Amino acid sequence: MKKVLPFLLLGAAALLFCFGIGALALNFLGARSETVDTSKWIAPRDQVDNKKINPAVALGILAGTTDTGSVDDSLAAGDFEGAFAQIAYSTDFSDANRAGTLLLLGNRYAAGKQIAKAAWMYQYAVFLATVSPNPSDLTRAQTLLEASQGLKALNMNAEARSALDQAYLIAQYSFALPRDTRAGLLEQIARSYQAMGATKQANEARQMGADTATAQTEDAVNVSRRPFKIQPTDPPEYPELVTKLKERVVAARELLDALNLNPPKSPDEMPDSLIRALGDKLYEEDGLRSDFYASQYDQATDASAQLGILRDKLRWLAIKYRIARGGYGISLLPEWEDSVDEIAQELNDTYSDYLAITEQQASSLDKTDEANRSREDVLRAALVAGRWGLYPQYDETDLRARLDEVSQGLRDEQVATLRLDTFTRGNQVVYLLVPDELYGMGERALPR
Repeated sequence: MKKVLPFLLLGAAALLFCFGIGALALNFLGARSETVDTSKWIAPRDQVDNKKINPAVALGILAGTTDTGSVDDSLAAGDFEGAFAQIAYSTDFSDANRAGTLLLLGNRYAAGKQIAKAAWMYQYAVFLATVSPNPSDLTRAQTLLEASQGLKALNMNAEARSALDQAYLIAQYSFALPRDTRAGLLEQIARSYQAMGATKQANEARQMGADTATAQTEDAVNVSRRPFKIQPTDPPEYPELVTKLKERVVAARELLDALNLNPPKSPDEMPDSLIRALGDKLYEEDGLRSDFYASQYDQATDASAQLGILRDKLRWLAIKYRIARGGYGISLLPEWEDSVDEIAQELNDTYSDYLAITEQQASSLDKTDEANRSREDVLRAALVAGRWGLYPQYDETDLRARLDEVSQGLRDEQVATLRLDTFTRGNQVVYLLVPDELYGMGERALPR
């Protein structure tokens, strides 16, 4: 027995060693499986999982619920995918509101261990905070800070640092941040850098915040400017279309009631007759809308009237496109599903017309500096629409080149604002907001 015991102990040790190696391998592979590649852009609509959408909530938008109301209802019902779909397809959300909802969804997806989905929510928010012309600099910095914290919690340290660096650039160089606000942001940024182990940047930001807080002068110079926007004129009321819209709303509510009162447990239990009824109403409404938009656009006498028609058409095409892609969690109109490419083309062409008219109006402003700033707003909005999938055939390279031209004009005119710049990291185009002295420096503009 004494002779056998060493062999038994040795065997047990070997077995434990194998278990240890196996556990390490499993841990390594498990960590690797959570790695998310966000370097190649994916439009939000292409990330929506239609099978996870609850149609008993999502269809509310077809029954008269507002865009924000639809998102709120989806979040309250725990239908995160439905809320995301509304953000992905709708043309009516401001980018600031869209970014805020994305941050909330990122937190919810992270809590549900949907790591890839959470990471993309934060990255979408970072993109909007950097590229969109709409958010204030304060909103931009706060969005970037929260996204950075979310990404760090997902162990996406490089992405978290990138978002934090952009927040730091805005906090340092913004021309629109009041002194006390800037000081508070810099202190938050310092804490975030410290949590990432970036002691040098943490100390610099903390000292800058302290100096700002005790400064005797206020250096914000353009707090009140709003991005260029033409107020479209609403199209005239068309009684036949109003009637058809009401019929569609009634059909949608009847379907919603059926889905909520008797939730189907299988596809066989779906209220097919009510689904067909809603599909028929949508199809009839589409026919009326097509004729209405064509005739009214031909009769429009100015840019505001044209934009009013195009804006209404974009809203409708966004709904139609979502239906065609099954984005309500249910098949409503197989005919549109078979024509999804044609609908996408119409959406693209309508957005192209809308942006062309808006840019033309921006360029016609009397003051050169304001014309350039307004053109910059339009071009940045076009970049957002393109990456969002609402303007599918946009030419990002051309838009960046035109933005560079406008930025040069603004630099020559010494207009006090941050410039949207880019650099390439691997195969990824990275956008960043910088002051004139850092424009064109690419990655070297980032805090080091």
